[in-house]
Amino acid sequence: MKTALGYLILLITLLVVLLRNPRWAVYGMVVCDNVRPGDEHIGFGMETVRFSISYYAVALGFLLIFYRRYRITSDRFHWTILFMFLSVVNSALHAPCWGPALTQIDNYFKMLLQYYLICAFIRDEKQMRELFWAIGLSMFVVSLAFFYNKFYLGLGNWEGATGDRNEMAMAGVMAVPFLFMLGLTSKMRLTKIIAWGTLPFIALMILFSLSRGGMLGLGAVGGYLLYRLHHKRWLVVVGVFSAVVGLLNMPSEVVARFMTIGSASKKDASAIGRLNAWAAARNMAKDRPLWGMGTGNFLVRFRTYAPVPNDIHVAHSSFYQLLGEQGLPGVGIWIYLVFMLWLVTSWCEIRVQRLERGQWTDTRYYLVMLKASWIGYALCGAFLSQEDMDFFYHLLAISSRYTVFIGEREAAVRAERAARLAAEKEFNRKQLVLPPAGVSGASVRPPAMY
Repeated sequence: MKTALGYLILLITLLVVLLRNPRWAVYGMVVCDNVRPGDEHIGFGMETVRFSISYYAVALGFLLIFYRRYRITSDRFHWTILFMFLSVVNSALHAPCWGPALTQIDNYFKMLLQYYLICAFIRDEKQMRELFWAIGLSMFVVSLAFFYNKFYLGLGNWEGATGDRNEMAMAGVMAVPFLFMLGLTSKMRLTKIIAWGTLPFIALMILFSLSRGGMLGLGAVGGYLLYRLHHKRWLVVVGVFSAVVGLLNMPSEVVARFMTIGSASKKDASAIGRLNAWAAARNMAKDRPLWGMGTGNFLVRFRTYAPVPNDIHVAHSSFYQLLGEQGLPGVGIWIYLVFMLWLVTSWCEIRVQRLERGQWTDTRYYLVMLKASWIGYALCGAFLSQEDMDFFYHLLAISSRYTVFIGEREAAVRAERAARLAAEKEFNRKQLVLPPAGVSGASVRPPAMY
């Protein structure tokens, strides 16, 4: 019964795809990536890999079938992400243990496929907004599941679909700007209420997860949104008032956890273990700079490279995880993707400002949303091993699509300007006063100028 429930989600998605539009397969994959219906923590009773193979094989089939209808544009992100996948395969070939390496290849393949599907099937900004709703509401479902398990069932150690509260908090931090901007740009009161009504649940989920990185990320993302939207004074007032009220009524366990941030590097065993793991990653990269220890094999020979061999910890850092597992090529590609996401999104915002003459349009709000979500990833990812997080590659795909949308708008404006200039030139030519028949041009004098 539980196994059938998981495949029922797949069947419903397929029916919607066949009856409506193939892009609904993209929305279904994004939702499944956040809610994780195939993971044992959800309780569907099915193997993750089996569900993954079934779902993504169907998605790949739709991509091949509808390829002529949905063309994939080419840009810097497309090739860089492909090189990232090749770096994973290269490091896997040199890995001492094949099992974890194959699992990581599966993770990066899903990331690669989701990126290309978003770029292929999302064709305009209306469809992009639908994708934003899929991302935001799926994280709202995760927050409801968190509170249901933690407070109703009494499972105090329930930490999300993946069993990692830090990853759950990080995804929540990245989803907050999506729901916030959806509510801000919505024209209907009901959708505003739905979008903004989900924010307290996600914020409380981040706080009650007791993830210090999530707490810092939530504060940084909220502060950036208020800073960028300072032209809306009512929003600044509401944000500051909500923050003050929230701090005054924060639960004691959350306050105690937050107060350990400053002294964690000296007193917290987890933080001390991270420093040991980072040193191990540096030693792995020195020994094998071109392919590292092998993707998914960070802990296989941890004792050989760590300064404190028996203090075994995962890297808890996307940078050091890639440095230790894939060497310099992998970490270099990832750094390029992270920084180029910010630069490309910022350049898109500048182009939109020029097109709209400084006005705040929905497109500009969504670009600010992407940058706020990037801040959440960059800040939280510095203390988590989330270099293969699909949510980050969703941001890359969305940014890639906006380069296409804005380029099309700029081309339309240039064409309109050229047509207007040509019409004006033709009009001026027809307005020239020609001399009447039989009269020489020399006898025609222009009117006196006063």
